[in-house]
Amino acid sequence: MSYYELPAEGRGYYLFEHRMLGDARAHFHSAVEFVFVESGRAEAIVDGESRLLSAGQACFSDSFRVHFYREAAQASVYVFVGDKSCFEEFFREQGDRAFPKFFAFSDFPFLEKLHSLCTARGRYASTKLRGAAEMLLGRLAESVPLESRRRDGNAELVCKVLRYAESRSAEDLSLAALSREFGYSREHLSRILGRYLSEGWNGYVNRLRARRAEEMLSERPGENVLKIAYECGFESPNTFYRAYRREFGKSPRRSN
Repeated sequence: MSYYELPAEGRGYYLFEHRMLGDARAHFHSAVEFVFVESGRAEAIVDGESRLLSAGQACFSDSFRVHFYREAAQASVYVFVGDKSCFEEFFREQGDRAFPKFFAFSDFPFLEKLHSLCTARGRYASTKLRGAAEMLLGRLAESVPLESRRRDGNAELVCKVLRYAESRSAEDLSLAALSREFGYSREHLSRILGRYLSEGWNGYVNRLRARRAEEMLSERPGENVLKIAYECGFESPNTFYRAYRREFGKSPRRSN
């Protein structure tokens, strides 16, 4: 997956799932996102702040906040992603306050009923999901204290850098190049990116390029593997194969 989730950018985008969580790479989008842990445990990282969540706990990722998850023990969760416009009006009415990153919520009968409503067969799926967003908002507003939305300049910088990397994955993405592009020192960028992504920048870039290479290999069967690797920005075969195996657990197919 890309770190900047374009599918979650469109107006009217909603998603409501009940599933096992699994690991999720660092990503962000304009939509807001809630994860409610029904059973098991999972680590949630939002804007560089980590919390181990167990049953009855939840996390909230506001619009354009970098977040990701690591499953700790068979985490069954409800995941709701919704168009920010549905929530922004409410947040403004509350004096620009929003839900905290982490909070307690254990009304799973409510979530189950809401999920069943959204997944029932029939027409008007988008209308149902929009209605579910408003019902969820109302239920949370009753039980979860709001807090001031603080502007996070570091989070905004990280989003800008990730967008830049996504659109220029084959170009020079060294910290030196980013320093010239964004006007921050390499040391500052390394520290901030490491905190928000929980990994080194080079590792992030290599995985981004490995995923692009996988897409191109699927789109262009029979193409020489190393040709594609170089097109994706890898400078050596060893770096490419190592990054690919790390990301997919296997070697890329070789052309004849």
